[in-house]
Amino acid sequence: MLRSYQFSLLIGFVLPKDPSYAAFHDEEWGVPVHDDKKLFELLSLCTALAELSWPTILSKRHMFREVFQNFDPVAVSKLNEKKIAPPGSPASTLLSEVKLRAVIENARQTCKIIHELGSFDKYIWGFVNNKPVVSQFRYARQVPMKTSKAEVISKDLVKRGFRGVGPTVVYSFMQVAGITNDHLISCFRFHDCVAAGAGTEKDDGLAAKTEVKQQLKDETEMGLIRAIDDFNLST
Repeated sequence: MLRSYQFSLLIGFVLPKDPSYAAFHDEEWGVPVHDDKKLFELLSLCTALAELSWPTILSKRHMFREVFQNFDPVAVSKLNEKKIAPPGSPASTLLSEVKLRAVIENARQTCKIIHELGSFDKYIWGFVNNKPVVSQFRYARQVPMKTSKAEVISKDLVKRGFRGVGPTVVYSFMQVAGITNDHLISCFRFHDCVAAGAGTEKDDGLAAKTEVKQQLKDETEMGLIRAIDDFNLST
């Protein structure tokens, strides 16, 4: 099995013999994510790539989760960077004050999107019509560092007040969150992620059909109730 040589190139280092890194590729990278907390976590970790490498981030992932309240955007939005980042604190050993402020501000903006649209998932997946982009690259050199779609998303995020979300960061986020499948077609994870994306679409479609059926059932029941009421009133 080819274990993503292109993955190592994309994040700027030679693939290490690191179990957590290998598991990250084999279990997470490229799998479509629709949970708001998980999406916020991955966006935050991608923002951290400006200062850290993936192996470093993954080795300290437990610390990131502890400092950032398991990446609950509501909880993070209430953090005070001056209180959590004094010299020698766990937060200060993870990121610079600038990046810490960025994560907290991004949490606030994420909460605004959730309040506006119902979920961050709906917002971010709306850019690709709720379907993962399947690249089907054969060679690592074909995989871009950013795309026009990443630039569009980046501009909208910045417009909304997000920080540290340039096109390259956004594209890294799209890759890890499965919004785009950039596993090479020769990688054993390529088809797994394609199947995961198709399964998500199928589940969403089933949920939508179920919701419509329930709505029709409710409307039918309400119609019967009105008919009975009208009959009683006329008798």
